[in-house]
Amino acid sequence: MKFFLLLLSYFVLTLGLQAKSNYTPEQIRMLASISVKINSDGEVDKSVFKTGIVPDSRIIQNYNESPSTIVFMKEMSSLRNYYDLESNGTPLQIWQDPANQDNIHAVYTYSSQETGWSDRTIQYFFSSDRGLTWSLICNVPASGRAGFGTITGTSNGCALIGAHTAIGANTNVRAVFFADAFPGLGSFTALDPGASTNNRTIWPRVAATQNVSLTNKFVFCTSTSGADSAFIGIGLSLTSSNFLSYRAFNASPAECYTIARGADGRIGIAYIVDGTNDPANYGDIYFMESTDAGSNFSAPTKIFDANFSTDSLAGLRGISMAYKSNTPCVVFETIKQTTAGNFFPGAPSKIRFWTSGAPVSVVIADSNNIPYAPAGGTNDVLAPICRPSIGVTGNVLFVTTMAANSATGSTDTTNYDDIYLIRSNNSGATWSAPERITPSSPRNDWRYASISPSNDIVGNVYFANVVVQKDTVPGSNVNLANPLTNAKPYFLRLSYITGIVNISNGIPGEYKLYNNYPNPFNPSTKIRFDLAKNSTVKINIFDVNGRLVSDLVNSVLAAGTYETDFNASALSSGVYYYRIETNSFSDTKKMILVK
Repeated sequence: MKFFLLLLSYFVLTLGLQAKSNYTPEQIRMLASISVKINSDGEVDKSVFKTGIVPDSRIIQNYNESPSTIVFMKEMSSLRNYYDLESNGTPLQIWQDPANQDNIHAVYTYSSQETGWSDRTIQYFFSSDRGLTWSLICNVPASGRAGFGTITGTSNGCALIGAHTAIGANTNVRAVFFADAFPGLGSFTALDPGASTNNRTIWPRVAATQNVSLTNKFVFCTSTSGADSAFIGIGLSLTSSNFLSYRAFNASPAECYTIARGADGRIGIAYIVDGTNDPANYGDIYFMESTDAGSNFSAPTKIFDANFSTDSLAGLRGISMAYKSNTPCVVFETIKQTTAGNFFPGAPSKIRFWTSGAPVSVVIADSNNIPYAPAGGTNDVLAPICRPSIGVTGNVLFVTTMAANSATGSTDTTNYDDIYLIRSNNSGATWSAPERITPSSPRNDWRYASISPSNDIVGNVYFANVVVQKDTVPGSNVNLANPLTNAKPYFLRLSYITGIVNISNGIPGEYKLYNNYPNPFNPSTKIRFDLAKNSTVKINIFDVNGRLVSDLVNSVLAAGTYETDFNASALSSGVYYYRIETNSFSDTKKMILVK
């Protein structure tokens, strides 16, 4: 019976792969059997997977699409970037201030030079209107080469940027942090932990503590190039270079760790285990937490156990974490590997989700719900599905992930990549089907999606704020020289509407706003409306004095009949007005709240 169930599971999996992919099951098995080595040049890791596939960027691949998810997409800079490898793992390049949600900060590694990249720097961007417009404020640092930027923010709303650089008298490349004097100002103070060895403490990830008045101002992780060492550090000042000594922890190098802060100030770190120092736990994922601003951490808890006697899926690079209030939420990739350090870029991979209290992590994306394609060519240590990033918006969790596309290009059949979105509106108990959120035409390479750990809610619309890189050619110019590279950062504002129900498949002949029901009501009522065309819809609630009390609906909706709930439990009894506005229609009606 057990054998039959295993056989049935394999058969179902094979059918899923065959149904969604441009590859046959036989091709997938062949591609999944080839392992490759990871090579490092000190800062960047590289792998080459020769599939034997003829390059063809015209290949059509089926998707799960949801265009209405995208509120808008903005090119953040028109400058042509040739240093297009933004991270060796999952980047963290965007931060929306939870205390002032109009303010969004972002960073992007940039170089104007086709080769050499001696001018490589971190661009700092700022938006004060929730991403509608962006300003390139400055380069960080103001002079000197830097790379692999990451960002968070302090309790006073100022950006705190980490990068590795060799500025100042110390010529060793090391992690240095930069604290802004005012939100969006661009007047950064360099905070330098120092380093006695080149490339020993690079690739930073950082979380600010709960309040700038605390002794510990921020906690960060770094790792060592070419060695199996990772470190935790604490910054004691935002105006001068004052740090506690580094402490080692057992994470794999090259950005195989993530750090985040909970609502009450707790700091969590999740990481992929270093197999050299701990071969028995190679590829496992651990989580640990501090309740004293990083001074002490709990004993690490294993949240994923790789099994090299079965599927050999293990953590490789991509890992991301955000807190929902005080509950840690972690996403990570599992990729087929060997304990000798090779991996299989043609083998189907998985994205898993873990949260505290759950018995095990769960798969939220794999080749059953995202079309399979191998990560071929010079693939920057990527897998078919990899590099997940997670953000929290109230009770809604958003996850982005990169996915290889069957379309290939360049000189060695490197795959184009797309970005998919997965969401949960019940704290991770169930998840939506992945939806592609990047355009399929014209064919571009979309990589390195990063979601703000905390995002905003407007009425019943839950937003995710995402930075992603668009390039005209697949792969990275860093690992596969290509003068056609034209990489640029883009901002995507994504939405998920709760409480709006499409109650009719028919298309109304005209726009209409119905009377709410019940009316009078206590404490909730339903509002129905017709849309004759696809429309940007706003429904606002006002009191008798004309003051806005609720921004109920603010979204793009297809033509149809909709119904939404309005809950007035926080309002006092009285007369209220609800008003609908579209591009070509508006109407206002009265309702009465009786408590």
